[in-house]
Amino acid sequence: MTTFYKSVLATAAFVAAGIASAPAQASTFASAILDINNFRLLHGSGAAYSTADFTILQGTNDAHATASLNGIFAADASSIPILTGTPNVLRQCVGGPCLADNNFTRFPSPPPVPGTFGHADQDLTGASITINGNPAGAHARTRADASTALNAVASGNSDVGTSTTFRFTLGAADTMTVEFDAAAFTQAFVSMGSGPNANANARLSWSINIVDLTTQLRIFEFAPSELNEFSVRSRTDGAPGLSTYDFATVPGTPFSAISPLLTAGTSYQITIQHNTLANALQQELPEPDSLAVLAAGMLAMSLALRRRQS
Repeated sequence: MTTFYKSVLATAAFVAAGIASAPAQASTFASAILDINNFRLLHGSGAAYSTADFTILQGTNDAHATASLNGIFAADASSIPILTGTPNVLRQCVGGPCLADNNFTRFPSPPPVPGTFGHADQDLTGASITINGNPAGAHARTRADASTALNAVASGNSDVGTSTTFRFTLGAADTMTVEFDAAAFTQAFVSMGSGPNANANARLSWSINIVDLTTQLRIFEFAPSELNEFSVRSRTDGAPGLSTYDFATVPGTPFSAISPLLTAGTSYQITIQHNTLANALQQELPEPDSLAVLAAGMLAMSLALRRRQS
């Protein structure tokens, strides 16, 4: 048998072996869920602030949700004055399967991934201060998910957020304590054998700050690492597998931070940002059926050449 024929036979055998070892399905997945509960703004005494404590109180609750898959987008947003109500943006989803609105249950850890989609949802209830006699305690939930289960070029990404911004002036000088419970979850997955540049990324961000509107200086900021940089999770085709971040405050020990003394008659602005982001990308892989046809053809050709030699 000539060297050429031996090379053809070896190549066919290599392709056939590759088929046997190749995964049946390449996939990527990313998910980020952030739950902030019983969020309150408290006096130095520990009592919750109420509308009666402010001589000026003006602001807005904003929310948005965006999901996309392969360039197709679904998005919605809402803005409501803080003394009027809270926004609840309907879940946005492209692809499937899609979860019901206000479902913040985690998907089972992959593999397998739950489908091919971009998904985002948001919900905000309650308020950080006492309004019209209703007890203080806001509950903000967001999620972003992206999943690709097709053996082809596919991408999905979602981002969703809630922000509250309001200007206020106190009737009497006091500090302001920020207190809340939190549960944070992120997950990123890339299957073995995914194509070049396949990746999955998930992260969270949360912060609050107070700015003195007279001096334009930021006088207070709180952004726990557990709800920011610690949450970042990612995987790539070069390092496939599953990475998970799962954090929750211990019952009875909420996050807490105290501002400097806020003076009476001074105008301040408080901003609260709450965001989740997930994205996943999968590059095209040769279909198993196509590889099988190629291998079968090469094997048949090598056998025919071998018979001709004999």
